[in-house]
Amino acid sequence: MKRTTLISYDQATPGVQAIYDEIMETMGEPVVLNIFKALGNNETVLRAVWSMLRGTLIEGQIPLLLKQLILFRISVNTGNRYCEALHAHTACNLDPTFTYDDLLALSEGKELEKLPASFRVAIEVVSKAALDPKSIASEDFDFEEQLRDEGFSEEEIDELMAQAYFGVMMNLVTDAYDVPLESPFPALVE
Repeated sequence: MKRTTLISYDQATPGVQAIYDEIMETMGEPVVLNIFKALGNNETVLRAVWSMLRGTLIEGQIPLLLKQLILFRISVNTGNRYCEALHAHTACNLDPTFTYDDLLALSEGKELEKLPASFRVAIEVVSKAALDPKSIASEDFDFEEQLRDEGFSEEEIDELMAQAYFGVMMNLVTDAYDVPLESPFPALVE
């Protein structure tokens, strides 16, 4: 049985409220996403997930759009509706020229000409690492060389690969907790 308990701000302990406040301030949003509310029963776990999200997704040198496109592709391929909707919504807000159909084509491995080659390679390599991690350990597959050839530094390669483990982890959490979609995300995936 899946676990779905969303802890609103008013129901939260003072420690969880402080984390919610930090999340809303950092993300520039007046509300806390359901993924965080689903973790609101446990301040320690919420802090750990928020710290990882902030360090992996929000901070760093890799453009946020590229991170969102990678996470969208991982989410579509794992069948995670919550993360798919969230990352589609964010990607389309970051680049309004994207349509949901563009994002789906990208998730199917089709090349989008409007993306720089470095983005296309990073999306392919990182989603492969997330969805089939053993394949990147093959002697025939030098993911670091491919990313270096596209101009990514060693630090940026680590940041890109962090998207693989972060995407897998968040897909698992949102599926296990059966996190419900919040508006406006459903409109993008219907």
